[in-house]
Amino acid sequence: MKEKIIKDNIYGSKFRKMRVAHHINLVDAAKGITNKSTLAEWEKGKDNLSWCALLFNIHIQPIEFLEDAVSSHLYFSIQDIANAYGTNDIEQLKAISLKYLKQSQNEPLNKDLLLKAAMACNFYEDLTGKDIFPSLASEKLVMYFSDVVNNDNCWYYENIFYFNSVTQLLSPTHLYGFSLKLLEYVKKEKID
Repeated sequence: MKEKIIKDNIYGSKFRKMRVAHHINLVDAAKGITNKSTLAEWEKGKDNLSWCALLFNIHIQPIEFLEDAVSSHLYFSIQDIANAYGTNDIEQLKAISLKYLKQSQNEPLNKDLLLKAAMACNFYEDLTGKDIFPSLASEKLVMYFSDVVNNDNCWYYENIFYFNSVTQLLSPTHLYGFSLKLLEYVKKEKID
């Protein structure tokens, strides 16, 4: 598994809370990876440490550890869409959809713009019954999730988040196929 070093230690205190909640002492959490004092310093925010391997010592999946940080980032990035959808503001949702569609055409390699456009169009269709997602964008969306499936079927939180938010835009065949692969991943990785 790839390890990641965070330059600004924002995870040390979160790790400590999870370690304490699982009733695991510093010695056991650091076993085979680092020493007790280095781990203690990292938990206090005074040091950097590669944390992926540490998670297994406290019986935490990386997705569980990152979920709050990732989900808050994702929710912040789609706040305009969520607000328009939450208030049933169809005109605003259509304007947001068209804005992200245009931006995604101008920056064809920017997956975030494509996914935001897809989400906005999905929610617009949910409220109006009108599909405004272009077929070319739909093909790109299918290619995006095909890449997820073909990349060792590794679904990150972000992939699951967006997949859940664009289901109306996928053909029944693609929706069924991607859903089966997601369920296979969940079962293999033992994710709740």
